[in-house]
Amino acid sequence: MTLLVIGIELPRNTSDFTQVLLMSTLYELLPDFIHYVIAFLLIAMLWVIHHMQFHKIHYADHNLLWMTIISLLFVALIPFSTDLVGDFPANTACAFIFELNLLITGVLFYLIWWYATTNRHLIDPTMSDRAVRAGKQRAAVIPVLSAAGILIALAGIPWSTLVYLFAPLVFLVIHLYGHKIWGENWSY
Repeated sequence: MTLLVIGIELPRNTSDFTQVLLMSTLYELLPDFIHYVIAFLLIAMLWVIHHMQFHKIHYADHNLLWMTIISLLFVALIPFSTDLVGDFPANTACAFIFELNLLITGVLFYLIWWYATTNRHLIDPTMSDRAVRAGKQRAAVIPVLSAAGILIALAGIPWSTLVYLFAPLVFLVIHLYGHKIWGENWSY
């Protein structure tokens, strides 16, 4: 997450850096800052999902380890794709690369939970079916938003990456909906 800030670069020549030039430069860097915040929050959400999943995963096998390693491969690409879309926020191809990176990462997190909960072979056997479903719903949020972002980008609409600002709201709705419907703590 901390590597994301490396993509926000100031101009090299700062000898004539006036107050006006500073404000102009910060304004030009605004897309970088927006995408930094989006990516930071998304990585934070992925980290929380990962932590919550592995809190209930009691055993790890060879397949789970490799799925996790491959997911980290795509997590590690997020600073690059964030830098790319931050530098070219209106470019559809850059937005597509960013959103594809997040789609693959999110799908892998979903598959990790699906794999671990299939036949309950890697999770706490006392975990309720509702909690397993809730975990799948949470893990599906980023892939669904990424798919929507890709469709928006392919439609030629700039700033399709703003779709991820809905992620916290969707997580909150899932959380509140579960408590309202089932009246129990069904979190991981």
